[in-house]
Formats: sequence, C-alpha cells, structure tokens
Amino acid sequence: MTTMPRSNPRSPNFSASPFGPHICPLPFAFCLLISLFCRPEGRRYTFILALCLLPFALCFPSSALGQERPSAGIGTNPAKAVVQLLAVGPGAGEKKEECAATGFLVNEDGYILTNAHVVDDARRCLAASLRGKIVAKYGQPISRAAQVVSCDVVAVDEDHDLAILKTEKPLPSEAGESSLALSTSAVPDGTRVAVTGHPAFTWQPRTFQGMVVGRAALALNDRSNRQSDVLTIDIDLQRGASGSPVYLESGAVVGIVERKRPAQPAQTVAVPIGYAIRLLDLYGIRWHVAR
Repeated sequence: MTTMPRSNPRSPNFSASPFGPHICPLPFAFCLLISLFCRPEGRRYTFILALCLLPFALCFPSSALGQERPSAGIGTNPAKAVVQLLAVGPGAGEKKEECAATGFLVNEDGYILTNAHVVDDARRCLAASLRGKIVAKYGQPISRAAQVVSCDVVAVDEDHDLAILKTEKPLPSEAGESSLALSTSAVPDGTRVAVTGHPAFTWQPRTFQGMVVGRAALALNDRSNRQSDVLTIDIDLQRGASGSPVYLESGAVVGIVERKRPAQPAQTVAVPIGYAIRLLDLYGIRWHVAR
C-alpha cells in the first residue's frame, strides 16, 4: 500500500508490437488520402486533419503506450474486477494519512484478495479514527465515474502476506459479475503474464506485461522468519500496486503482487495464488476455477 507521504473482453496483446492491437488504420488512411489528393490549405486543412485524427485518437488508448497493454479476463475485462483500496484518516498524532493499494474480486459476493501489509498500512493510516475503514473504489476502467464501498477484514495470512476483505454492502450487478478466476496449475519460468493495478494514486487501473523469470523463498512477515515461496516477474511496478493480480493471457490469476524484489528492484515478487486458494478454502469462501 502506498502511504502518502512515504507510492473488452479480449485477451491481452502479448506480442512485441509497441502499439498494441487497438490502432484503427482506416481513419489514418482516410487522412492520408485527403492530404495527397485534396491538399487543402490554412484553416480548412487544420479542420479536416483534426476530424481525421479524432477517431484515430479514440481508437488509441493510453494503455497502448510503453509497457502498458490492454487487459484480459475470463468472460470479462480483468480491470473491471480490480479495485483500488484506500484508507484516508487521522493517523498517529492526529496527522492526516493517505494510503492506497490494489485488490481484486474473487466472487460475486464482494470478497477481495489483497496483501496483509495493505491491511497493516491502512490501520496505521486510520490509527486515530474510531470508525475508519478501508474502502474499495471500483468502476468502469475507461470512465471517470466510480463508486466506493467500505470493507471489513475477513482473514489475514501474515506468513504469505495475504488478506481477504469483504465489501459491507452488495456490489452493483455489473461490478459483482467481474470477478477473476484462479489458476490451479503450476506456472513455469518464461510464462508470459500481465499485471493490472493502481500504482501510486492513479485513478484508472493500469496494465503491464512481463514474464515469470524465477522462483525464490522469502520471509514476507516482518514478525516471523518463516519463508514463503514466491514468483519473480520482470515487471518494474510502483508503490500502490501491492495486491494486484498477476494473470495469464487466458485471464487466469496465478499470483498476487507483493513487493519489489529486494536484490533486483526492477523485478517484482508475487505470492503464488495457491496460498490464497488455501486461505479462501479455510474460510469457506467461494472462488472460481480457471478453465
């Protein structure tokens, strides 16, 4: 969780193209023809050029730039299942604290997976607030309209840095139907993956691509020396991405973002989803198996 001050139902494009799959060639071709044959001048040229480029711009999302790519899901867009977790309130000494992280829905009942340290950070941000709670912000990924709902902490597994939250009230049907399915299969090194989350305080979820580059054993709990297996992915994520789903091209979730890799900050450590499945089963919480 970032502490301030202290960070279409389509498959994702895993190709090497720097522009992603959503560029529309027809408006561009139309604009080229006008410039070649009509050769308008002055204001008329500017007006026609603007009309040509407008649909081109609409078909070119900001997520196609750089490493960021359109997201994918099982019957839905994964970004619609990703929520931003916020905690804003008086912390220790009545100082205003603002915390932000990421989580994602695992079923239609409003259960959310995230990290245990996200809950810890939120509690510090709300230390002096008697009724303060973590809130989940959700909404259409391409819209500025969003809704928030308070969450209760259902379960915490500190050794594997996992937490389960539950929204206090039912989500709207569209949001509730956007849960992500979990993979029960092993993920070999070299597997292409994507991560969707809310780094820093970004309003819209962002999606990044990379691959699984290895495994390791790390102590994820500061109060224990017990180690957990982790996945290493070659994606450099910013603060606030903690709790983001790591998923395959099919949309199946294989891990949960935990932190930057201590020995290699350009890489990210993720908790294998198997630990989260075990925690969900322990508390009798329904989840969807990736097909």
